[in-house]
Amino acid sequence: MAKLHLKRTPAEEAERALRKARKAAKAARKRSHPSEEAGEHEESSSKRRRTGEVIDSDLDEDVYGPPPPPSLSSAHKPDYDTILSELEDARFREKMWDALQDDERLDGIDARFNDYAHVPDRWRANAARGGSPEDQTDMDPRFMDDDTYAEWIRAGMWRRKHARQYEEETRMKAEKAARSARKKEMKAEKARLEKAAEERKKQKKRERESQREQNARAEYDRKWKVLLDPNAQHASSLSFGDIPWPLFVPMTLSDTTHSDPSSITLEHFTATAISAFLIPISTTYALARDAGVSLPIHDNDRKEKKEKLRETMLRFHPDKFEGRVMRKIIETDKDRVREAVGQVARVLNTLMEE
Repeated sequence: MAKLHLKRTPAEEAERALRKARKAAKAARKRSHPSEEAGEHEESSSKRRRTGEVIDSDLDEDVYGPPPPPSLSSAHKPDYDTILSELEDARFREKMWDALQDDERLDGIDARFNDYAHVPDRWRANAARGGSPEDQTDMDPRFMDDDTYAEWIRAGMWRRKHARQYEEETRMKAEKAARSARKKEMKAEKARLEKAAEERKKQKKRERESQREQNARAEYDRKWKVLLDPNAQHASSLSFGDIPWPLFVPMTLSDTTHSDPSSITLEHFTATAISAFLIPISTTYALARDAGVSLPIHDNDRKEKKEKLRETMLRFHPDKFEGRVMRKIIETDKDRVREAVGQVARVLNTLMEE
């Protein structure tokens, strides 16, 4: 194998050249003074012995390169805390491994003991059903194991020996299943009838509400025609309750079939109440609203809404109302009527901007 020659640094090259020059000078001095070599032989022998290793190391350095730096392992101090921690960790892992092996051994013993425990199928399947023999006539013995086949044979022998009892039990089972099915059907039918009755009740309620709203809107239009009729004679006899307001009049607590216009207050004139009165929604939209579903509004519905709001604004505009209707109101209710008219006008402006 060829020797490895490392590249020298400039400092190493200079030192090597200096050593070569010294060796050459020494050899020349020996050749020029051979007599001195014998006298100096004894003095220099000890020196050569001391420096022999250095020369050999220099020669080795010329061939193999500079020696590696001295190792610092002698200055290393062992970390006893780390060593102790590693030992304790190793002991803990060893204990855990032993415990795991013990668990696996116990699990294997438990499984082997359970292999000897055999519970007949008739006890497994019929324990929760009264303990009667299980009907296994529809099973194919070709696909049974030994235990299942033995149970199948035993059940067949029992059915032959106790034929009447077996027929009675079969009949009782069939009757019980039929009663359970009839009970389930009756329960489902009862729930269906109750649901249908509830739906009819809701439908009738919606129809009554719809009829009441239609009557209220018709009465509202009729009163406005009479109120704007120049030939009608009112002579300052109208009160706050006689004004046809654009909302559903609240029902009285004692009689839910008749409304009381005098119970109307300023709190009743809200955008929701006025919009519900002026812009009726269809049954489809009402059902969708109850179900929480929003349907798109058609252009015809928007146009009808805009015309209805404009017509109502012409009726309740404060200046027009003051000139046409206010002179017919009794003096004690005029301030209250003015406040209500202003509230209606503000709500109508809000609805028209939407």
